[in-house]
Amino acid sequence: GGDRKGRGRGRDGDKREGGDADKRGENRGDKERSPRKPRNDDRPAKPKPKRLRAKKVHRSAVLEALAPEQRPVAEQVLRGGLPAVRKALEEQNVTAKTAGQPEIDPAPLMKLAEDMLPSLKAAEWRDRAEAAIAGMNEISLADIRSVVVAADGNTRSDEAKAVADKVRAGLLIRVELEQSEWLSELTKTVEDGRTVRALRLSSRPPKAGTPLPAELLTKLAGQASEGLTPDVNQQRWATVLDAVSYSPARGQVVPVGLPAEPGEELLAAVKKLASRVPAIAELFGIKPAARRSKQRPKPPPSSKPKTEAPAADTP
Repeated sequence: GGDRKGRGRGRDGDKREGGDADKRGENRGDKERSPRKPRNDDRPAKPKPKRLRAKKVHRSAVLEALAPEQRPVAEQVLRGGLPAVRKALEEQNVTAKTAGQPEIDPAPLMKLAEDMLPSLKAAEWRDRAEAAIAGMNEISLADIRSVVVAADGNTRSDEAKAVADKVRAGLLIRVELEQSEWLSELTKTVEDGRTVRALRLSSRPPKAGTPLPAELLTKLAGQASEGLTPDVNQQRWATVLDAVSYSPARGQVVPVGLPAEPGEELLAAVKKLASRVPAIAELFGIKPAARRSKQRPKPPPSSKPKTEAPAADTP
């Protein structure tokens, strides 16, 4: 009934106690019911990685080296680049015009801002890079990667290049370590039979693009296939399908069977995920929507008559 929906699910929805599954088990007899594996949810949750918080040592040094009248321009550059300087000048001229005062010529100040931009951005990057090195084992990989990407154009001095090399080396070590830990956790999760958790975990490797070991991928796909049966609660069916659709195992998952009468919610979920799991969607009679082409439209044909190339002389 509706009051049984989702009752007794664990945090990742893998094990259910009570509800329709147990009721079916009672009808079959206790001797056919297999014992449930104990859950391993008492393991401490991994702490979330910290965000990069840079000090302003190099940035402050650049600002202090400027003349006092130049600092407001530099602060605008740091706040939003050249567009922020341009906007501030426009607003200042609107105010001056309203008050009947002479307007400011923006050209010299924009030139000053352009000249300041490289050194200000380099100082800002240097502060972030040094913060990344100091917190290499704690800061999120996304923040460290952003520092590596921003190194181009901000490392003109040999000292800055050395700092960039240190960030890159630290990132490589950190990624390899996290990849190893991730693979160990994924293997353990698959062994524990926590299918949904394993599928979701498989979609978030620290080292993007690295394929899963073939044996682990096959085992994960097999578990997911066995979790999609005709007698599985349809809400559960949709949950497993959603996890499958983002996993590298999705191409190998073949449902054991479909619900006899799929409900509207399940069909809506299948339709939503059809482009990611087209083979499963087609089992429901749902075809994935055609992807829109990102190609540029072809230019209209020229109105000028085509000039044919002269025929080659034949001997």
